[in-house]
Amino acid sequence: MKKTWITAVSAITLTASILTACGSSDDKGGASSPSATVGTKPAEPTSIKALAILAGGEPPVMENNQALKEIEKRANVKLNVEFVPGDVYPDKVNIAIAAGSQYDMILLTDGKDSKYEKLVSQGAFHDLTDIIKGMKNLQQIPQYTWDMTSIKNKVYGVPRPRSEFGGGNANIFMRKDWLDKYNLPVPKTLDEFTNALKVFKEKDPAGGGNTIPLIAGPYSSPYFSSMNPVAYALGLPNVYKIEGDKPVAYFQTPEYKSFLDWIRMAQGSGLIDKDAPVIKGGQSRDKFLSGVGGAFVNNVGLLNENVVATLKKADPKAELVGIPYLEGPGGKKGVQMIEGYFGIWVVPSNVSKDKAKKIVEFLDWSASEEATTIFKAGIQGVHYNSYNKELGVPERTDEQKKLFDKEKPNLLILENVYSKHYYVDSQLADVQKAQKAVLDGFEKVGVPNPLLKYLSDTAGKNPDHQKKLTEASVNYVLGKGEWSAVQTEVDAWSKGLGATILKELMDQYNEDKKK
Repeated sequence: MKKTWITAVSAITLTASILTACGSSDDKGGASSPSATVGTKPAEPTSIKALAILAGGEPPVMENNQALKEIEKRANVKLNVEFVPGDVYPDKVNIAIAAGSQYDMILLTDGKDSKYEKLVSQGAFHDLTDIIKGMKNLQQIPQYTWDMTSIKNKVYGVPRPRSEFGGGNANIFMRKDWLDKYNLPVPKTLDEFTNALKVFKEKDPAGGGNTIPLIAGPYSSPYFSSMNPVAYALGLPNVYKIEGDKPVAYFQTPEYKSFLDWIRMAQGSGLIDKDAPVIKGGQSRDKFLSGVGGAFVNNVGLLNENVVATLKKADPKAELVGIPYLEGPGGKKGVQMIEGYFGIWVVPSNVSKDKAKKIVEFLDWSASEEATTIFKAGIQGVHYNSYNKELGVPERTDEQKKLFDKEKPNLLILENVYSKHYYVDSQLADVQKAQKAVLDGFEKVGVPNPLLKYLSDTAGKNPDHQKKLTEASVNYVLGKGEWSAVQTEVDAWSKGLGATILKELMDQYNEDKKK
C-alpha cells in the first residue's frame, strides 16, 4: 500500500444526533454501558470521532440509522466515524496524524511497523498500558497478540484481534467431488496430495484440457506463500528460526531447496497454473471458483455457502474439502503463526487522558458479548427476531435483512471480541462445523516466527533487499535457471544486507530474553 501524501481523499463521514443515555443493557438484561452514570445522574455521552477503513462495498446509510442510535445509547457515546476506502486509507492516516487534533481514535491498518515505532517514540499516541489492565473484555485478547503490538512492553494501541494461525494462505482446499470420482482419499500427506494433482492432470475432470490441478501465485517473493502447506510439510521455518544463538532465514536452510524442487517438479509437470508467476491473488481465487481448479490455498472463508454457490454455477456437482495441513517426510507439518490482529486503534496524545480512558472503555464494550450480538445480527426487533447464540445466526425476515445490509451494524462495532473461530462466517451448522474443524486443526501444528514482533531498520530502508533472490528463485522453479544461481543470491544476501538485518532482529530478541 502506497504511503505518499495526498491533498484530498474521498471519505464518508458517519454522524449521529446527540443521545443522552443512562446505563443500558442487552436484550436479556446484560452488561451495563461504560461510564453510564455519575452518582444518580446520567453521565454525558462521550463524543468520539474515529477514522476507520472501508475495506470494500458501501458504507452504512446513516439517515435514521437505528443500529447507530442503539449503539450510542448502550455505549453512552456520540459516535462519528469517518470510513475511508482502502486504496487511499494510508494517505488519509498520514494526513490525520499530521493534522494532530482531527480525530479521537485512528485505526492503523499497517500495524506495528517502523513508522508506528517512530510515532510512538515521538509521543504521538497515549500510553494505554495502565488503562487496559482494567478492561475485562480486552483482557481476553491473547498475550501473544499484545506482545506483537507493544513497544518496549508498553501498550500504545488496542489491536483488533484475529486468530494467531494461518492467515490468508492458511491451508489447502480441494475439489472433494473430483477426489471421490477417482477414488482418491482426502490427502493427509504431501505424497497423497502430489498424487491427487497428477491424477487430476491425467484425467482432466474439468474437461477440454482446462483442468488446472493446483492454482497458485503470484510468485512475488522467495517465500512462495501461495504454497505454504507444502513448505511446512517439507520442514521450512516460518520466515526465521533460531539455531543455538544464531538467527536463520528460511532460504538459508537446506529445506528451502527441497521446497523449490517440489515447485519446479510441479510446475514442469503441468500441475501448477502456468499463470502462477504473475497472477494476482484475487484473480487466482476467481479462477478456482470458475470450476477449473483442483486445489487452492486460501482460508476457511472459501467454504462459505455463498462462495461455494459461485463454484456450483460453474459445476453443480462441485464440493470442497478443507485440509488443515499436510504431513511430509519425517512427519514434518505446520501452519504459520501470524501477528494475531488486523489494525491497531490508537488515541492521539492531544486527546485528554480522561477521554482516552472513556475511548478505551468504549472499545472494551465493543468487545463484549452484547456488542458481538449487534455485530452479527443487529438490534432485536429491528434487524432480526431471534438469535441462535451457538451458531451466531439470526432469524430474520427479508425486510430485516435488507435493513441490516443498509445500516451495517457490523461496521459500526469498531472492536471485536477475541475468538479463534473469528473467520467462521457461515449461516449453516454443517459448514460452520467444517470451518471450525480446519481452524481447530491449526492449533496442533502452529509454526512460530521467533522474530516476528521485531523490526529491522535496515530492512525497512531497503524493501527490495530480496529482489535478486526472488528473481533467481522464480527462474529456478520455472526451469529457466539452476540452483547455483539461487545459492549465489542467498550467499550475497547473507554476507551483505542480510547480516545486518539478522543482527538487528537478534539484538532485540536477546534484549527481550533478559527481561
